[in-house]
Amino acid sequence: MLKKGLHEFVGALAIGLFMVCNAVCADEEVLRQAESFINDGRHADARQILEPLEAEYIGDPRYDYLMGLAFLETGDPGLAVFALQRAIANDPRFAGARVDLGRAYYASGAYKDARDEFERLRDENPPPAARRAIEEYLSLIANRQRRLRMEYRLGARTGYDSNANSATAINAFLGFNLLEESRETSSSFAEFSGNIVILKPLSANLLLDTRLGLRRRNNPDASFVNSSNGDLSVGIKHVTEGVSKSLRLQAYRVDVDDKLNSQGVALAGAWDFNVREKLRVGVLGRVGQTTFGNGLEIKDVDQYLFGVSAGWTYGDGDRASLGGSLLVGSDDPRRSGSRYARDLAGLRFNAGWSFSSQFRAQFTAGLMHSDYDEVFFEQQFNSPRSDTLVQAAVKLDWRISSKWLMSHVVSYANNDTEVDVFAFERVETSLSINRVWR
Repeated sequence: MLKKGLHEFVGALAIGLFMVCNAVCADEEVLRQAESFINDGRHADARQILEPLEAEYIGDPRYDYLMGLAFLETGDPGLAVFALQRAIANDPRFAGARVDLGRAYYASGAYKDARDEFERLRDENPPPAARRAIEEYLSLIANRQRRLRMEYRLGARTGYDSNANSATAINAFLGFNLLEESRETSSSFAEFSGNIVILKPLSANLLLDTRLGLRRRNNPDASFVNSSNGDLSVGIKHVTEGVSKSLRLQAYRVDVDDKLNSQGVALAGAWDFNVREKLRVGVLGRVGQTTFGNGLEIKDVDQYLFGVSAGWTYGDGDRASLGGSLLVGSDDPRRSGSRYARDLAGLRFNAGWSFSSQFRAQFTAGLMHSDYDEVFFEQQFNSPRSDTLVQAAVKLDWRISSKWLMSHVVSYANNDTEVDVFAFERVETSLSINRVWR
């Protein structure tokens, strides 16, 4: 009798577990389906299948996040705010939900709450694609409130550079001994920088964007490449939700060893937009000229550069990012007899991961190939010069507070060319700290 009762109990328990599993699995399938609908832009379909689950799943961060997105994209930002607030209350590090909460605040007209949320997110060093979206919304909010935005940044950086002058490792070329300035020279360095950003709203979607940067670098063991840099840009930026267009006039000057090394001016334009919620693409172009100091005027060129880019965020809370760009361009000499005409093509890649709101790692890599029109040093070479520059860097950021950021960077560069005097390899490691005022 006891044995029969035990068998009946076990059988009933198995049936109960099977029914519970079926219900849970069915609801999990609904959540996956809703997520797929949202990723495909079918927010109304997602809302239709999510709303019947509210009594059971309210308070679950994943459900609340999906429900908040569905509410937001179907014209109910007020309901979206409550759903996204619940998602964040259960998981304060849910950066994706916090971005969309800022969007919901903005859509419901709560501009101060939206600005506060976006500014907190910006101070947590988000991925590049997320940062662009955050800056877009901050610009839209500033425009609506006719609010002038200003940012000041001071930074200090110190480290070691294996090749401070990006020079060749050989000692002689074409039978001539190279001067120290033309040979690879390692050095420690110290660098100081300052930047100012001024954003002035002109209308609900139009922004005047002015930026000024100054930098000074000293190399104790290679003082002949101590440098001072200055750059200024003034541009117009048109911003709507998910779309940014800009046209910018840029100018810069570099002094090396207290003498003019190079200077330039360019007109640059960019247009980038969201094609899906987590995917952003863009196009860019730049037309300008670069001129050099006394004795180097033969290197003066007109420059043309065009490219396409893409950025994608993914993972829990959008903590991971991937991005890249494809670039093509040319340099046209401004002086007859110059050998510096070239066509170039390049590829850049970046990947990032946020370990928390304070710590983020970023990896970047790039390859730029240049084909020159002319032969350099005909006495030794009989074909036009061709260079391939490879660059890579790993960066670790520590957001100490909303105002302080510390970074450690290790970078590598290698220029491979058959003309030995232009070949170089360079490794740099540095630690920097930056202070921001807004």
